[in-house]
Amino acid sequence: MDIVKSLITSALDNINQREKRDGKPRFNSHFLRTYPYLCLAMVVSYLFLGVLIYYAPYFGFYWLLGFSALFLVMAAVLLFEIKPVYHFADIGVLDLRVCYNGEWFVSEIVPPETINALLSHPQVSDALKQNIRRTAETKNDLSFYDLFLIAYPEKHPEKQASHWMKGAA
Repeated sequence: MDIVKSLITSALDNINQREKRDGKPRFNSHFLRTYPYLCLAMVVSYLFLGVLIYYAPYFGFYWLLGFSALFLVMAAVLLFEIKPVYHFADIGVLDLRVCYNGEWFVSEIVPPETINALLSHPQVSDALKQNIRRTAETKNDLSFYDLFLIAYPEKHPEKQASHWMKGAA
């Protein structure tokens, strides 16, 4: 493992530990506290619809039980959150994991101590250090995706496509 990858991996491990990112579902009352009137409206509408389902001649008690189970499942989905674990291998990957994890690598900022460790490490090339400094000065903050593109330009999908197109001409 090269030094850039090991420093990025250790920074991601620190973020995962600090933010308690373990990929497990946890109860979160944030939705209840943020949207109390929406929660109340959901319960009131459930009650009205439950009465309607129960007294309708073509539904009945079993439909009410099924609807109640569906309501409880949907309410539980809103009350749980999953903090996905950040991995180095996920940086720059655009597949179905983005639906679950989001593009965290674009918005998550590299900690300053990681940048300083990269800039002061003797195994990091001077050209890479210069690119890191220039990008950090231009953007003020350096995301994990920025650092990944600077350190591993050959793994960028657009670079590969343009290289392939040049070879085909």
